[in-house]
Amino acid sequence: MNTKPREIKIVDDALDEIGCDGGGGALGHPLVYLPFDGRTWVDCYYCGQRFAKSGYETPDATPHTAA
Repeated sequence: MNTKPREIKIVDDALDEIGCDGGGGALGHPLVYLPFDGRTWVDCYYCGQRFAKSGYETPDATPHTAA
């Protein structure tokens, strides 16, 4: 299990959950739905992918905005 977050993917602020399948096709992982539960970010527990809503701040306090 990889616990280090990869590149942060910015998602729609209106989402309550996000689906992740590892993005590797047959080499990915089972599709899981990750709830935000009031947070502005969530990490996949299989692959470590971080999904964040716009305005999310990284540990170095740099806000991310949707492109």
